[in-house]
Amino acid sequence: MNHDKKESAPGLSRRKFIGAAAAAAGTAAAVKTARADVYKSILPQTILGANEKILTGHIGIGGMGRADLGFVLQRDDMQPIALCDLYPKNLERAAAMCSQKFPEFTKHHDFREIIDNKDVDAVVIATPDHWHCLPTLFAADAKKDIYCEKPMSTTIAECHAMVEAVRRNNVVYQAGTMQRSGAHFQEAVQLVQSGYIGKVARVETYIHDDEPLAGIGMGEDDISKYEVDWDFHQGWTEHKPFNTNRWIYNFRWFLDYSGGKITDWGAHLIDIALWGMGEDKKPKSVTCQGGKYLLQDNRTTPDTLEVLWEFDDFILSFGNRVYNAYLPAEYSSHGILFHGTQGTLHVDRGGYRVISVPNNGGCEEKKAGGGPLNEPHWQNFCDCVRSRQDPICSVDVIKHTTVTCHMGTSAYVAGTKLGWDSKEEKFTGDDKKAVKAANEFAYREYRNGWSLKAPYYKA
Repeated sequence: MNHDKKESAPGLSRRKFIGAAAAAAGTAAAVKTARADVYKSILPQTILGANEKILTGHIGIGGMGRADLGFVLQRDDMQPIALCDLYPKNLERAAAMCSQKFPEFTKHHDFREIIDNKDVDAVVIATPDHWHCLPTLFAADAKKDIYCEKPMSTTIAECHAMVEAVRRNNVVYQAGTMQRSGAHFQEAVQLVQSGYIGKVARVETYIHDDEPLAGIGMGEDDISKYEVDWDFHQGWTEHKPFNTNRWIYNFRWFLDYSGGKITDWGAHLIDIALWGMGEDKKPKSVTCQGGKYLLQDNRTTPDTLEVLWEFDDFILSFGNRVYNAYLPAEYSSHGILFHGTQGTLHVDRGGYRVISVPNNGGCEEKKAGGGPLNEPHWQNFCDCVRSRQDPICSVDVIKHTTVTCHMGTSAYVAGTKLGWDSKEEKFTGDDKKAVKAANEFAYREYRNGWSLKAPYYKA
């Protein structure tokens, strides 16, 4: 393993004292953790003291990973003690951030070293999408709490494995769909659920972009220019030749690793739509139309997409065009529209507004501005690490959202309308070839020694 681990004086991990915790319950005894240089009480992880720092290990510290690291560093009740990334430049950038507040932390190439660090209370996973699942499985089995960026996974099969691991190990899992913690999103959802805009039978979600026709280009194939462990980066997916577009950030435009815009921004937007309409409601079919019609790059996800999910009493859609971001002046580039019998509610990160529909009696028009999203989301995670309650975006919540997104991508791969068995979470329909293609894509097998079953890797 290629890693640079900072050595520190020998010390005692809190978890070594679990057996002694009961005897020490009435005392104020404390022990100094080696890597953190802070005092930890003699208690198991599940009884973290109110004044103790939550010690974090960060797996994936690219752009989003460093943003998450920044939110941790802003807090006085959290402390990063271990950083992991396959790209040395990301490690150095994150280390520079940490060192401004905390001088002691370790750096790693292999995420399993973060898991093995018994002082780490919680892991923060901000890897490419196809690496969300395995660190979650390892972390859950090590009884570490988890903050994981969206989407939950790259396949529906991974969703099942992640829920089972989190629930079996009783760890706290917060997904990074931080819009749920925004006050104006919560108020908008409450308005929909209370019937303020009447009965809703149509929900639209959208995100549009204004990329040039060259898109992301064709990327570079010369790996000698870069310090990258390409085999490790590809992990369980089918290994392909190195190309810079399959790597940092742009990985999300390749179906090997992600689902394109529907699992990128769609995961945020569809999440709010499902919340507003009631998460006990499950889709019964999905239709996808789209393709790569215009962009002249090497992405494998579409540049034009419309997905339609049918529920028992409403339909939901997601739309994206990559090359033309035009929308009416009052709209931002993204949003959610709930269309009710008495009004329409439009919400995005800038706020919400209710527009009356007078033909059915109408409703009082109102609006509200946006507010902080990430800060309250991290507060919710920290509160739940201490209380052991489910966060606002628990593993079950993000599973429902992610499965819904993957239904759209699978329908795109299959090229036709598909039925959906919500109990088995499998596709159905008369076109057996299309059904087989969709299910195989949603449940594609792990390769290269990695597995969804423990021990998760065999060389």
